[in-house]
Amino acid sequence: MLFDTYETKGLLFNMNFKETDGKYAGYRGDLVLELGEVGDALGHRKPPVSTIKNTVVLAEDDKIKMYVGSLDDLALLPRILDYYKADFAPDVKIILFVVNIAKPLVIEKDGYSIIAISMQEGLIWNELIDMAALDKGDFKGQSPTTKIVTVYKALSDYKPKGDKVSFDEALTRTVELTRAGRGPV
Repeated sequence: MLFDTYETKGLLFNMNFKETDGKYAGYRGDLVLELGEVGDALGHRKPPVSTIKNTVVLAEDDKIKMYVGSLDDLALLPRILDYYKADFAPDVKIILFVVNIAKPLVIEKDGYSIIAISMQEGLIWNELIDMAALDKGDFKGQSPTTKIVTVYKALSDYKPKGDKVSFDEALTRTVELTRAGRGPV
């Protein structure tokens, strides 16, 4: 299974679940974009240098059909492609919630049309459900992976908003924003 391979490579971080359900496999958690350095003689690694947070990933027959997550900095987008594009299906749907952009964009990079949406706080899963025009009742009795399949199918006719730009142009549209943090109340 694809996500087992990622686990052995140390690419899964803060995992909520990874599961196979028939021909589909689902993963929710963070994915590593740059591994931490080796920290001891036994080969244990330090925490990753960078990750894509709160990912929701769906694979069908070990090819990624939907890749969703949150990036603090749009400049990290090439690392996603470096680490994961070999496993993307030709028709992969990539949706990134990016902290340091102010307006939605459709970014053309390496032959992919990547939907980039501004988001400084919030839950990726809830945003996806809203984008797909679903509600919690649509998921009754479903396994975690089947829930992701439901969202993926509901997004099949989703029309992204925002200017269609190259990655280089998108970098010129970044802003000085950081993720909104939450602490004790």
